[in-house]
Amino acid sequence: MTVCAVGCGLSLLYVAGKENGVVPRVYLRARTMLAGAVALALCVSAHPASAAPKPARGLAKPGKSTSATHRPKRSVARSDKSTGAAHTVRRTIQSGGTLTGVLREFGLSPRQINEWDESMRVAAGNFRLSPGHVLNLRFNGRTLTSLSYEVDDCMRVIVERHAGELRGRWEPLQARVKLAAAEGIVVKSFFQAARQANIPDKIVSQMADILGWEYDFRRVQPNDRFRVLYERRISADGRALPPGKILAAEIRGTQRVAQAFYFDDNGQGVYVDGKGRTLSNGFLRYPVEFSRITSHYSKARFHPILHVSRPHNGVDFAASTGTPVRAAGDGMIASAGRNGDYGNHIEIRHENGWSTTYSHLNSIASVVHPGQPVKQGQIIGTVGQTGLATGPHLHFALYRNGQYSNPLTAKVELRRDVRDPKRFASAKQALLRQIASLVRPAVRVDPIPVMVAALPLSQRPAPVTLTF
Repeated sequence: MTVCAVGCGLSLLYVAGKENGVVPRVYLRARTMLAGAVALALCVSAHPASAAPKPARGLAKPGKSTSATHRPKRSVARSDKSTGAAHTVRRTIQSGGTLTGVLREFGLSPRQINEWDESMRVAAGNFRLSPGHVLNLRFNGRTLTSLSYEVDDCMRVIVERHAGELRGRWEPLQARVKLAAAEGIVVKSFFQAARQANIPDKIVSQMADILGWEYDFRRVQPNDRFRVLYERRISADGRALPPGKILAAEIRGTQRVAQAFYFDDNGQGVYVDGKGRTLSNGFLRYPVEFSRITSHYSKARFHPILHVSRPHNGVDFAASTGTPVRAAGDGMIASAGRNGDYGNHIEIRHENGWSTTYSHLNSIASVVHPGQPVKQGQIIGTVGQTGLATGPHLHFALYRNGQYSNPLTAKVELRRDVRDPKRFASAKQALLRQIASLVRPAVRVDPIPVMVAALPLSQRPAPVTLTF
């Protein structure tokens, strides 16, 4: 219609100009504009789809700010299922992660978060989530129905909702177990050779604990050979788990052979030497796993703080502050607390008049108090620098009836013979055959610098350097 109106106007101008004998200049300009308008109208009529589209859903309308529209929404880590189907979400804990933080990401209310966190603490004690450990959250639609947390390599704690209330329980971590074996040759350091043989840190730690009194790991000799048979553990969902226990271990030196075999002695699992005598009832030689010894036992040592020479009854194990300290053997807590120059100090009394002490501790475990029984390997405190100490370390001492002994060389005989020597001999031969069938030939390799952190993930505060 607009084109028609313009055309009529041009016709009147043309007629007026003719009557005066002149064609108006405006007529010529308007005629050019009319031709363009006609061409545009023809194109629009031929392509109706080229009309201006409606704004797409979710996009900003013209004239309004687009900053909020194009900013991605923050995803709330709720259940992926919008239906009522039950499903599980697996979360690997990152450094600094907390249970309340994880639950907040899944959209739980403050009241719900407090309820689940309190129930988990009642079930598992006053704990912290550890990096690398797994937390499983079970949902029914968007409703959280259970939590499962892998506390360590073998156990997990579960909190579930039953009849409107939360209840906690412990259960073993389900895993498939396969046998693995390795062999190595010492060049300079036993620990270095074990790493070269791809033996897991935890297994190397167990070897030091089991054979610590049979083989002096501080005085290894080149060409000493060793081999070990142990459990390789895999979770139900296919994840590699920390290895299980050692089934057999052997170290062949130039002068002697040290052996250990895991044996079911009438329902009690114990480690037995090659002659059929138990090894597990002795003391742990190293109360701090894989730490470097900075000061050995001596009868006179120049004290770095007092600047006098005085007896140094014990061994100092240097390690980072917070490194777990283990009870050397079964016993009863005789004292635990502040003790002058020794700082935070624990004394444990064992059988046959033996006692061990642990000094300069950063902290003492809450369950440790006088009269409390402890088991070998139980965490009783952490390495620190309390009392007269120039750096973080554990001062470990051993004495019997008031007489101090060198903890690294003293012979503590708390062993016994197995109850069925014939059955043990058969089991020993079976384990040796398994090692021979699984182990790969050992290859001598040149030494390289190595840092070993042999503590489990949940207890590993920092790398520890080996100098044995």
